[in-house]
Amino acid sequence: MRNKQQRGHVIAFILVGILIFNLFPLNLYAEGENTYDIVIKGGTIYNPSTEHELKGYNLGIIGDKIARITMENISGKEEIDASGLVVSPGFIDLISYDPNHVGIRLKVLDGVTSNLAMHGGTDDAENWYRIWSKNKVITNFGASSFVTRHRWPIIGQNVDATIENEEDINKIVEDVRKNIEAGALGISFSLEYVPGVKNEIIPLLNLAKELNAPTFFHLRYSDEKNGLKGIEEVVNYGKKTGAPIHIMHINSTGGTFHMDKALEMVNDAKNEGLDITACVYPYDFWATYIDSARFRPGWQDRFKISYENLQIGGTDIRITEDTFDKYRSQHLLVAAHGSLPEDELIMSLKDPEIMIGSDTIIEPSGNNHPRGSGTYSRLFGRYVREKQVLSMMDAIKKTSYLPAKRMEDIAPSMKNKGRIEVGSDADITIFNPDTIIDKSTVKESDMPSEGVEYVIVNGVVVKNSDGIVEGVYPGRPIKSYFAGGTPENKPIDFSLNINDKAGDLKNVYKINDETYISIKELSTALDLNIKDDKDGNINLNDSLNIKIGNRKAVLKNKDINLKTEPIIYKGNVYINSSDLDTILNDKYNIDISNNTVSLKYKEEESSEKPSTSDNNKKTYLGISAFSILLIAFVLTLDKNKK
Repeated sequence: MRNKQQRGHVIAFILVGILIFNLFPLNLYAEGENTYDIVIKGGTIYNPSTEHELKGYNLGIIGDKIARITMENISGKEEIDASGLVVSPGFIDLISYDPNHVGIRLKVLDGVTSNLAMHGGTDDAENWYRIWSKNKVITNFGASSFVTRHRWPIIGQNVDATIENEEDINKIVEDVRKNIEAGALGISFSLEYVPGVKNEIIPLLNLAKELNAPTFFHLRYSDEKNGLKGIEEVVNYGKKTGAPIHIMHINSTGGTFHMDKALEMVNDAKNEGLDITACVYPYDFWATYIDSARFRPGWQDRFKISYENLQIGGTDIRITEDTFDKYRSQHLLVAAHGSLPEDELIMSLKDPEIMIGSDTIIEPSGNNHPRGSGTYSRLFGRYVREKQVLSMMDAIKKTSYLPAKRMEDIAPSMKNKGRIEVGSDADITIFNPDTIIDKSTVKESDMPSEGVEYVIVNGVVVKNSDGIVEGVYPGRPIKSYFAGGTPENKPIDFSLNINDKAGDLKNVYKINDETYISIKELSTALDLNIKDDKDGNINLNDSLNIKIGNRKAVLKNKDINLKTEPIIYKGNVYINSSDLDTILNDKYNIDISNNTVSLKYKEEESSEKPSTSDNNKKTYLGISAFSILLIAFVLTLDKNKK
């Protein structure tokens, strides 16, 4: 009798468990412990590709990719508390130099995850990439094909010498072609420093057009009198050849003293169809080598400065008329105080298409401009927080997304950088918006920035709250498409038939064996009004509210559950095709099969079709009632046996 009683109690206990399970169903999508390698919790995520600002979201990283952006609580092997911090795509420094062991650490402390030597570069890309890969680099790295170096074997280092022989010009073109095929990321010209570069420009830009490779220009003129001529020169090159053009540091080369007109010229060319972009660094003085062509006689009048404005980088030494020739023979870099009007810098920062490039990496000697270690923190500290010149989102665009877009035609890997999207590279910079600021000066150009809390490169933390993480080198070479592409998820063929009228959706992707459709494209096809508040909430026809990273939604004031979370992917917000039946079933009869969604208007709406959540509730209540009856039956049976 005792054993029978115990069996009855056990059965009753099991049935009570079933009851509880049905009354409080488990999350079918709950993540197991340590599902992710890294989880960033509670920060404000800024994704510049869609302009979403997601507060309090969690971000999950698996391997070197962003795997999830969600409102749900997730866990990982390593967790970062980003409460109160900005979670941004890693900064991409377009206008840098070779990633030496001193400068690259300062770049990381300034939030940089990709360091591209597009000002300068190499004439031997194969060897350049081999050396830096062997040396190991904390950040991603890449370089352009540098025309100045390609000239040396033909004409020597005479900066004024022109190449007249057509055979020599053809040789340079072929050498540059081979260099880009070996991985170089474009073609770099330094016209002011090498005035003899003339006859090879058009042939090289024809090559750039053929290869769809960007060309980077330090313009021929930087002074008030001729600066706009430098912009006009490269605009005309672009119009003649159709090559992509990038003007480096337009605030110090071409735009100085007439920035309004310079920006107008660039934007007019863009509106006429020219692929042209430009960048600036956020300082009101430039720096260069005192023995360069920039300091040829008349420099005081050209740049509206004098000897006392010049300071040797890494020291407190000011140049005088008596010491000018002495230091000119020593190949030293000098900063030119007062050389750039800050109001013109602010004007350029307000232009939505102008991006950021530092134009320097700090050398071990420290003889540099402080922009090599402070560019990005200065932008966010001085011009976003203090002066409120531009918004946080605009600044993040200029430091990540726009540089990535500039480079992605030549370098496929850049399509996965500069964004915080599902499937993008886990290159992430986390900083404190209240404290981020540059600390470097001309005298102490190697002073690290403050306020950058974490830097992640390819899914590896390289900077944490304690500083640089020693012994990790996750940086990868960024090369042209000739030297190896990056696998890309292509859209699938997908049809949307509405009342037997067939049409195709262009932005449909397979992700983890699920089919995802662009909400924006879907709303256009169905003529639905869409309102995206950019905070994660998206409303369709004022009747459906969904949230990025949340399976819970609201349809006509009723709670519903989606199969999967809406995601940010390839510059849009996507929804699982399986959820169309849930969100559209009040208006359409829906059939989903074989990459086709067929919708037919319901003829009669005599009663509102229960939502998924209503069906779930009825199912749970039905099972629960049955469980109660079973419990009562077992207890009665047990009592009778006693």
